[in-house]
Amino acid sequence: MGFPAHTIGVAHTDAEKRAIYELRYQVYIEEMGKPYRHADHERKQLSDQLDENATLLYSARDGRITGTVRINWGEDRQALSAFSKTCGLADFECFPARTLSFCSRLMVRPQHRCSALAAALSTAAYLGGRERGTQFNFVHCVPRLLRLFERMGFRRYKDPFYDPEMGMQVPLVLVVEDIEHLRATRSPFLSKALERPNNNRAGLWFVNQFSA
Repeated sequence: MGFPAHTIGVAHTDAEKRAIYELRYQVYIEEMGKPYRHADHERKQLSDQLDENATLLYSARDGRITGTVRINWGEDRQALSAFSKTCGLADFECFPARTLSFCSRLMVRPQHRCSALAAALSTAAYLGGRERGTQFNFVHCVPRLLRLFERMGFRRYKDPFYDPEMGMQVPLVLVVEDIEHLRATRSPFLSKALERPNNNRAGLWFVNQFSA
């Protein structure tokens, strides 16, 4: 992953998931002061219903969670419903739901934010999507993080929206097999993409759909 001091894995146990929810609480509520109404302030944890069927990735060092990202898959109807409006999924109806995925809750501890850890977690998510045949991976972020995501290969395609808990958000999408765009942005995903067969049908469709 380019960050050998950390290990990256999938949360399976209650203890691993609890550590992820505690990190979310520390970052979003204690550090950033976000007004998450459904947070568990007694246990100092932040989770929601989308965690139930999600893949929760985490990085760890010396037994401590250092970062995390959540992936929801298009086969999950709850996820499709939750992201339908904000991600403009009506524009992607010609693609099967199983080819869509959604990443959220990407974060690392403050002391690691100038490192490659966020890219390592995102690369692990990219590989998970390739294994499942994902064609489009959706995210949304605050405007100040646009450059980070665009360097990874994500593209703007829809107007920003305001979320009462997260603030202004910019929807972005990664066309997973668009090798030329990954190369142009020097994406950290490029080397992994080149290890696999790629078909840019989705990339060509995306350009035709959103170039106007």
